[in-house]
Amino acid sequence: MPTKIHGAASSMQNLTADLQYYVCYASSPGAFTDPNPNPPINQEAARLINIQVTGDILDQSQKNFEIFLMSIGLRAMPVILSNPIAVIELADYTNELSGEGFVWKFAVERGVQFYNFTPYGTPGPVGLLIDETDGIILASGVRVTTLNGSPSGWAKNVAYERADTI
Repeated sequence: MPTKIHGAASSMQNLTADLQYYVCYASSPGAFTDPNPNPPINQEAARLINIQVTGDILDQSQKNFEIFLMSIGLRAMPVILSNPIAVIELADYTNELSGEGFVWKFAVERGVQFYNFTPYGTPGPVGLLIDETDGIILASGVRVTTLNGSPSGWAKNVAYERADTI
């Protein structure tokens, strides 16, 4: 177990009330086969959403995770979260992404916190999560893209779903 460093986000558990669970799928080539938290600068963009939790705030992947977590936390801060787990094939978990990447699970205290009830944006139980995290720039310079056909030119690299359990 790494020593807790002030400012380094990691998994933890708290006893809370009205919980809603979410799963985040993040495309990250090399996440499973070459889990380097600090890839060379010329490989950072190719690694896409490199969000390993190392406990060292100086690691590029830890910085990326911190920005990603804080961006979600602007609407509802996760009260229970796992560390992102590297997987060799995202298509085994979701039909929205493929290739290597991370599966990250978290829970917030409000049941419909990310539900978009309006006709604007992406409708559904993760609509606000999709719309509000699209376009975030991580510390490595990679753009989080949650929508297909983004005008930015970045391919979709993050997908979400609401789950029954964490």
